[in-house]
Amino acid sequence: MEKKPEHIPTPEEVSSVFRELIGKEYIEGRKFEDEQGLYLYEVKIPGDSADEETEYAYMRKGHYQEGASTATEIHITYYKNGIPISGTSAARYVDGKWIIL
Repeated sequence: MEKKPEHIPTPEEVSSVFRELIGKEYIEGRKFEDEQGLYLYEVKIPGDSADEETEYAYMRKGHYQEGASTATEIHITYYKNGIPISGTSAARYVDGKWIIL
């Protein structure tokens, strides 16, 4: 059985999922691509107070200088005073489709 190449989400596809998850304006952060396409894309939204922030980070499955992921997914990290206090997976890319978790 021949395996077709895995589709890698484009920055526009990831932005669309960010908009669906966040539902309001966000601030773009780091965005990195390699020869295969987008592998890291981070956006942030301010919290209810000046010392809070939420980061949504897309990472393609694989190992990179900036980190590693066992699945192509979007992860949420909550920060207070610049320190991560909790996080969760928000969406996973499976068989060419985004699954909101």
